[in-house]
Amino acid sequence: MPTAREKQDSAFAAYQLAKDHEHALAGERGQSDPDVPLIVDHDDVEFHDAIEAEVSAQVALSAALRAVDD
Repeated sequence: MPTAREKQDSAFAAYQLAKDHEHALAGERGQSDPDVPLIVDHDDVEFHDAIEAEVSAQVALSAALRAVDD
């Protein structure tokens, strides 16, 4: 069974991948400034999905960081 640290490392890797994908899509859409909120067209399913994946990965990472070994 994975330790809390292994779960945290895995969750962080998943979060980083999701965040990188979101940033890549933002860059493709001309939104490369991280200080400016993203503008997402309501019909841009790929971008919506990437943002949802990043948020889900962030929630999973947060839970993993709070976890302790059993």
